[in-house]
Amino acid sequence: MNVRTQVIILLVVGIILISGGLVFMSMFPSIFEKMLTKKLILAPGTETMDSFTSPPIPIYMQFYMFNLTNKDDVVNTGAKPNLQQLGPYTYEEGRLKHDFKWNDDLGIITYRQNKSFYFREDLSEGNLETDKITTINAVMISLASKLSTLPDFAHGIGQIFLKRFNVNPFITRTVGELLFAGYKEPLLKQLGAITKDPVMKTGKFGFFYPKNNTNDGTYTVYTGARGMENYMNIYSWHGQKEVEFWKEDRCNMINGTEGSQFPPPLLRENNVVLFTAELCRSIYATYEKDVQHGPLTLYRYVLPDELLAESDENKCYCPDDFSCRAGMMNIGPCKDGKPVIMSTPHFYQGNIEDARLLIGIEPNKEEHQTYLDLEPNTGVVFRAAKRLQVNMPLRRYADLPALKNVPELIYPILWVNESAVVPLDRSENLHQKLTKPKFVVKVACWGLVALGALLILIGIVRCILNICSNGGDKVQGVNNRKENYDAKDNGVTNYLLLHCYCGQNTANTS
Repeated sequence: MNVRTQVIILLVVGIILISGGLVFMSMFPSIFEKMLTKKLILAPGTETMDSFTSPPIPIYMQFYMFNLTNKDDVVNTGAKPNLQQLGPYTYEEGRLKHDFKWNDDLGIITYRQNKSFYFREDLSEGNLETDKITTINAVMISLASKLSTLPDFAHGIGQIFLKRFNVNPFITRTVGELLFAGYKEPLLKQLGAITKDPVMKTGKFGFFYPKNNTNDGTYTVYTGARGMENYMNIYSWHGQKEVEFWKEDRCNMINGTEGSQFPPPLLRENNVVLFTAELCRSIYATYEKDVQHGPLTLYRYVLPDELLAESDENKCYCPDDFSCRAGMMNIGPCKDGKPVIMSTPHFYQGNIEDARLLIGIEPNKEEHQTYLDLEPNTGVVFRAAKRLQVNMPLRRYADLPALKNVPELIYPILWVNESAVVPLDRSENLHQKLTKPKFVVKVACWGLVALGALLILIGIVRCILNICSNGGDKVQGVNNRKENYDAKDNGVTNYLLLHCYCGQNTANTS
């Protein structure tokens, strides 16, 4: 095979390798995305549907209770409340979606989700449901808040009720009673007979009673069958596409997912949006940083300060001036007017002045920040900590004697850390199926490009060397001819010189 043929083969093969590597590298993401989409779509009988129906990883609710240690001083002299944080009281959360209804034309699925809570003493660091906590009397504060909106003559009726049932601003109950089990409250049963409210009629109260093994209504979400841009986003809640609790339409919009998964792929510059029934509104989280979970690189999203800031943007969520504070949200409009204020734990991201009105409130980012660690290719939550605090406004409502000396402030009751972590073996499994193949393909494609470039370079060098070799042969030939010519020239010259010399000698001899 001559040199010219060798060079042509090297150049052609090199170009083919480079072109093939670049083309496959550009086409692979779309091929891979189609394969991944097919796996993610919610459809009957799929692995994704099984995980959607009941999460395969444990979810925990860690409750931290604020125990008031100077109740009498707060009630009688308006002293600063001294709060002792107790906990965690850990409950394992079970979730089960049911009553599925499919709409293939719209690509949506409707369901209900029951939540059950089981106390985990082994994860509660020695804390028990029987521990006693002194906290604010939510029944009294709710009634007092309602009375403050009624005419003055109703205040006297309210005082009679409170005195008859010996209701005080603070109560002492067990953790189990305050959370899910509930405790007997005769005043509540009496009010239930008037309001016909089924929960009141039980005569029991608990901050999460009777939430155990119940659902918060019907959800309808996109399955991804008609495109992944709205994957898992909420289509409607309670059959409605917006809520009716807030002052402006923009604040009533239901946007985002329910929080366990988001439309892929995720980009760092974009926010993730979710609807949370606890706040009766949609919220968003912003990218903070990359974090590692085993072999996977996750995007961490956190709630920004401006989300619950005291701003014009949030005025439509503000039912009264007293509770409109940074880091807080009065959810009374969606809780039948009950004065419940949600905030970040220890008023983290709030005003430091609110924390200074209480002893024992010490906000810090590590313990009190809400975050979501998301796998960017699938949008799945691999690690999360949703941290919320339940508060009530402590005020001198309706000139009630029992409240006439109390300090006016936002009173913390408890905060909860709802957390979940995907086990590392599942992370390794996803890495083997998802991120590793992408890496291998990328390396292989660049390897082909590099090999093609090397072959082209070899061809070019081979061509140059061949040209130089041929050029050397021509120069050598010229030199040889020149030497021959010189030799011939010298021979002629020598002959002439010899002839002349010999001729002269002959003449002289004669």
